[in-house]
Amino acid sequence: MAKKRRGRRTWKSQANLRNTKWRNQKTSLGSGLDEIGFYPLGRRIVVGSARDADRSLKHPIPRGTYYDPSTGRVVVEFENGSTFTMPARSLEGLIEASEHEIADVELLGETGLHWASLDVDHQIALLISGIFGTPSFMAEAAARAMELHNKMQQHDFATWARPVAEFFSYEIPYRREVGWEHYYMTAYEIGCAVLVAMGHADEFVGGAKPRRFPDRPEPPPRWDDISTAVIYVATQNGELRFRPLGRRVPSPKTDDRGDMPGTNIAAANGAGPARATFNAYSVLEALGLVQGGRWTTAAETVLWRDNPTEWNLDFASDARFIRAAFDAAVNVPDDIRAEIGAIVTSNEETWAAQTPNGDNANETGPPTDAETVTPATPIDLNSMVDDSRRRQLNALFFRRWRLADGWLSTTQAKSGLEIYHDALAISMRKAVMGWLYPSRPSLAI
Repeated sequence: MAKKRRGRRTWKSQANLRNTKWRNQKTSLGSGLDEIGFYPLGRRIVVGSARDADRSLKHPIPRGTYYDPSTGRVVVEFENGSTFTMPARSLEGLIEASEHEIADVELLGETGLHWASLDVDHQIALLISGIFGTPSFMAEAAARAMELHNKMQQHDFATWARPVAEFFSYEIPYRREVGWEHYYMTAYEIGCAVLVAMGHADEFVGGAKPRRFPDRPEPPPRWDDISTAVIYVATQNGELRFRPLGRRVPSPKTDDRGDMPGTNIAAANGAGPARATFNAYSVLEALGLVQGGRWTTAAETVLWRDNPTEWNLDFASDARFIRAAFDAAVNVPDDIRAEIGAIVTSNEETWAAQTPNGDNANETGPPTDAETVTPATPIDLNSMVDDSRRRQLNALFFRRWRLADGWLSTTQAKSGLEIYHDALAISMRKAVMGWLYPSRPSLAI
């Protein structure tokens, strides 16, 4: 629980905008980390004007409030007969409070709730909107919920392992005499890696060979990595198609293709609309990414890793991402710090020896059948080195960083999958390297 201070403490956000003179302008609420002085990305969360905020803050006049210990929820009753309830210990300032302290709740005029013994206030309209505290508190709460969900899914491996294995076994190209072949396509490469990680296959150079008797892996592969791999393969095969956000009426010309008209996964929890075939929908449902025809809360950050172009997501401005970037930058483990340092300090001379001219430096002339190679200029060489460094750093983040857990230990990394082209990991690499090496902007590109 946050430390107490003198005077009344109120969790405020949009409601404060009503007293500003910038009523018709776009207003920034910050990243949720402003109070600790963190501005590495130069991005801020932007909401609508104060006039829009005023409109969303209207609610019926409350007539009473109380705490229900049997459900652990605070109840607000309104004069029109309606009620609103919320989990008490999800509110900032009440997480570690005693039952007696939580029960000491009273109305604060017609707009707020007040806990005198805790010196805590909350605005009813913000609670109804799902805002249970400051932006940084909400980011921490979302991270905690995501971590708990991942742990729960890890323990429920048996419930989703079979549908996932069946999905990949049918969706990846297969030849009886060889096995599953990935043809060096990213989605299929990751799909083959999943079958190996789940104990259903053995790896070979071009794919995965099925085992006669599958073995349950210990520890099981990460749920979030498996979920990302399913989305990769489903989109690769056209089994999952994302629809643009903001289109009220689907267009038959742009949205409907063959046997997949419209959408059957509604936009929800920060994710946009999509259409999935029966097979894809079933495995998404088994993984807990879809429920009742809508994306679940857990699906949002998984979909960040694929980052569908149709949705134009800006997750790098999300408070959860910014906080994770701060944590990743200030809490780099020694082994990962050493690996980053080795990549960053790799010199140009090493790469010069790998150019065609460098390979033939000791020869008197090129082979008679060789084509003429234009010598690499210093600018070209620097560009090649920077590009290689970025690729190596991306691979490091693919292996050793996850949004829910931050930096993974070597033991934790064994249950992870290297998800190539992970948009979330690449964005995190840019943020962290920009923070750690401000004098090397090429590492944050």
